[in-house]
Amino acid sequence: MKIILGLSALSVFLLFGAEGVAQTNGPLNLTLPQTVSIALERNPTLLVEKIRADVARTKIREELGSFDTLINAHGSSAHRDNIVASRFYPTGFYIDSEQAQGVGVEKRVGTGARFAATLDYKRLISTSNTQTLSPEYSAILSLQVTQPLLRDFGRKANTTRIQVASKTSAIAETNLFQRVSQLIESVEEMYWNVVFLKENLEFKQQSLEVAQGLVHQSEELLGAGIVTRVSVLEARSGLASHEEEVITAENDMKKFEDRLKSLLSMNLLSSDITLADRPLETTVEFNEKDILQHAFLQRSEMRGLLRELEQRQIELEYANNQTRPRLDVTAQYSQNGMSGKPNSTCVDPTSPICQTVGSSISGSIFGGLTSPTDAFSNILSRHPYDNWSVEMKFQLPIGNRTADAQKSAAILQLEDSKMHMRAAQDQIGLEVRDALREIQTARKRIDAASETIRFNEEQLATLRTQFTAGLTSSYLVLQAIDELDKARSTERRAVMDYNVGQSKLRLADASNLERYGIELRKPTR
Repeated sequence: MKIILGLSALSVFLLFGAEGVAQTNGPLNLTLPQTVSIALERNPTLLVEKIRADVARTKIREELGSFDTLINAHGSSAHRDNIVASRFYPTGFYIDSEQAQGVGVEKRVGTGARFAATLDYKRLISTSNTQTLSPEYSAILSLQVTQPLLRDFGRKANTTRIQVASKTSAIAETNLFQRVSQLIESVEEMYWNVVFLKENLEFKQQSLEVAQGLVHQSEELLGAGIVTRVSVLEARSGLASHEEEVITAENDMKKFEDRLKSLLSMNLLSSDITLADRPLETTVEFNEKDILQHAFLQRSEMRGLLRELEQRQIELEYANNQTRPRLDVTAQYSQNGMSGKPNSTCVDPTSPICQTVGSSISGSIFGGLTSPTDAFSNILSRHPYDNWSVEMKFQLPIGNRTADAQKSAAILQLEDSKMHMRAAQDQIGLEVRDALREIQTARKRIDAASETIRFNEEQLATLRTQFTAGLTSSYLVLQAIDELDKARSTERRAVMDYNVGQSKLRLADASNLERYGIELRKPTR
């Protein structure tokens, strides 16, 4: 079975169809892969981890937004009544009416540079005797770029937050896979526990039937005078003991069955499950060196810690950059254009002859430039009216304690991540070796228990024959039944531990995801 995990918080990510959750009410006959699939689909903890992974991924888009292009637009309208006391304006009063519009673009790039381009247009109507154009139309195209040369210079320094967000997203995804691996191991362990307890209950029921037969046989032999009444009492006592063991075994089986249902988020009352798979009993060989190497490369914790280590290194590089002094260069360039109509205001309003302020325009550079579009004629022309400036700004913080403290913190966090990685490697090695020892021990227990079962079966058959002939007591027969029952239970528990040990090993070396073909499906942008 192949399982594909999608990382969208709203997606149902297992192979149960577009409707989503598989039906889990009523009787179900489940194989182990089906049980794992249901658990992955319905487990609320995984949904929480998926949401966290989605949140971490949106943080990348948030940080990328700092490089988005920004468009500015503005408009204004103003009216001014100007009162002046000047020998150049006898009336001492004139009116300005102004309208302005503009549009601009701002952009930040990876090197740290900031670009800005603006185009402004203004229309001015004035009754001032010093304003030769009214209305006056002016247009200004300006360009500006600011580039840091020391602090905040370079792509690494300016994409630090994006890189950190990317590593955080990767860590969140590894956490999701870690939760998936842990859930798979828990489901497999609970599955084999329930299988063992059901088999154990069957053995107890078989022993109960044998004990019931022994009571009937004792009563018949008592009637024939072959055994004493004590044998009947012993047989009945043994029957009561086996009835108690059946009740206890059934209770244990129901308890673990409910735990399995809980892992699958099933209704404990309306769901009835039958486990179809039988545990593996064949001998499997393992190479400890290969398993450890695979675990170090594939374990979600190691991948997450590696991403964390890379994140800490990025943060340290940024902290180093922030300890530098600041040196920024800013360059500005602009082109101007102007047009308008001659102002009809009199130069001297008190004079009987009105000489207009705009009478001298016809012979000037504004002659013939009377429309609003004429104000743009000189912009981007061969001989524009332009201005430019270059400015350098240097800042040197005395002491620079904030940046130094942040650098020290980044160094300590990097060392902390390295320590965590070494500790994780030691822990993974310990888990792998523990799981291997558990598998090997369980294998030996299976072989030993099988021999014990054969011996106890032969002994029970011999004692029952002797009991029929009156050559032994029911007590010894009951002891043989108990020993056989114990040996069978020991063998099945060893088989369960053998399979659980392999499940723990797959968790330890991160191969349980491969076992079920689990893949990560990236969300569409």
